[in-house]
Amino acid sequence: MSDKATEWLTKARDDLHAVELLQTFDDYPLAVAAFHCQQAVEKSLKAFLTASGVPFLHRHDLGYLLDLCLGVDTAFVTLEPMIDGLTPYAVEIRYPTDFPLQPESDDVDTFHYQAQAVYEFVQKKLEAATGSP
Repeated sequence: MSDKATEWLTKARDDLHAVELLQTFDDYPLAVAAFHCQQAVEKSLKAFLTASGVPFLHRHDLGYLLDLCLGVDTAFVTLEPMIDGLTPYAVEIRYPTDFPLQPESDDVDTFHYQAQAVYEFVQKKLEAATGSP
């Protein structure tokens, strides 16, 4: 795996770790945790695309990134339900808006599970491609 792909995957793991740390508190900023879940998915997909030599625009749209991944490996279709609904947590949640997104604790738990699943899926794909753990 290329150094840049490894960097993307490391950053994704860091975002997952941030969520886990936030969840150790009884009261934590749910929107921040949701943002890190979205970021973990985004960076995982970008790791795969980088390792596959697929150029991508630096966008936060998970559907766009998933479509590019599908162009390389159709097995990525299984991730579609895992990313559905996470894209708005990239940017919209970070700024005041007329219609604020405010996830509930259960939402963050679900997002974290989904982000972890995407990360592990991509990690296994990259390990299989390079033959190393």
